[in-house]
Amino acid sequence: MLSLRQQFRRLTGQPGPFTPEPGLEVIYRDLFLRELARLGEEDRFFPTGGAANYSLLYLILRIGSEFRPVSVLDIGAGQSTLLWAMLQRRGLVGDVLTLENDPDWAARIGAQVQHQVLVTPLRPVAIGGRQTQTYDWDAVRAGRSFDVMVCDGPRGTPRHSRAGILAMLDRDIPDDFALILDDAEREGEQDTVAAVHDRLQATSVDYAVGVVRAAKSQAVFAAGRFVPATFL
Repeated sequence: MLSLRQQFRRLTGQPGPFTPEPGLEVIYRDLFLRELARLGEEDRFFPTGGAANYSLLYLILRIGSEFRPVSVLDIGAGQSTLLWAMLQRRGLVGDVLTLENDPDWAARIGAQVQHQVLVTPLRPVAIGGRQTQTYDWDAVRAGRSFDVMVCDGPRGTPRHSRAGILAMLDRDIPDDFALILDDAEREGEQDTVAAVHDRLQATSVDYAVGVVRAAKSQAVFAAGRFVPATFL
């Protein structure tokens, strides 16, 4: 099966819609720092290596400050976790739950935030007819629902990467929601972007999709009051 990028290149002769644009990273950095300054916050973030890059941090900051989500699921502890914690401390977002499979890393990040960092080891699960290593999604839900989810974990795989997020779409989907899938430039994540499209199209949800590109790319799915997030 061709990836979304390969299909796009075959049809248009152009790079795929998720192809990174590293030159834009400095623009998102400036925007992120400007918005932090407006909140009176210092830049204490380290968007290097495999951590959240500036375009993802910018997306989180804008969504948090403008849309005021009631409940956030932060998948994969790291710089995004620290940013959500700052937004929560300032009263801009409600509940935050961070999901992490590495106990040591969860403890390191958890010591820096006030919200819960839920440790759940990865386990083999069949989702969408495919076997994948993913979290204990029943423990994640446990009577909770989320209007914003940011998926940056677990570690990516060559195909159908992070497909476990589909488990959060197999029940009632809120009328207002935003789902950000990080690392959308990678073919494994593009498999999951396509699967999320398919899952949402099988429902009555009226949703929009956007792509943010810098050093890394993010796919943004949104519905209801969060739809403008696809244009940030």
